[in-house]
Amino acid sequence: MRLSRVLLAGVAVAAAGIATSAFTASNDVPDSVAGYGQGLVTGAEIDTIHYVRNADDGTILDAVEFTVLTDISTATSTMTLKIGADSQGDGGTVVGDPYACTVKTPWNAGGTPPSLVLICDTTGSVRNFEDFNAVGLTVVQ
Repeated sequence: MRLSRVLLAGVAVAAAGIATSAFTASNDVPDSVAGYGQGLVTGAEIDTIHYVRNADDGTILDAVEFTVLTDISTATSTMTLKIGADSQGDGGTVVGDPYACTVKTPWNAGGTPPSLVLICDTTGSVRNFEDFNAVGLTVVQ
């Protein structure tokens, strides 16, 4: 009987050793980067929108100019046109690709009000005024 207890104890120790090694096996996890950050998001305040008609055909849009009351001189700005949007500009379908915008008139801090003018040229792809009913401006700092 004593031999069976010793044998049983030996089996128990061996089983515990095997189980412990299974739980302590290492995993290969590659280095990675994770993080969280936040920042204040403020809007670019638009004062006016001016649609520049083609000189030869007034049904064609050549550009859109935005008078902006926020200094976004160093930001990247793009314009989208949409068709089927509601009266608030919501919904609808984007027409074509976004258009790059550039600063036409630099930031005038002494102006009344302080402002700059962005121009978004659409002459690379002919757009008729009937092709859209809403315009959107995206500004990324």
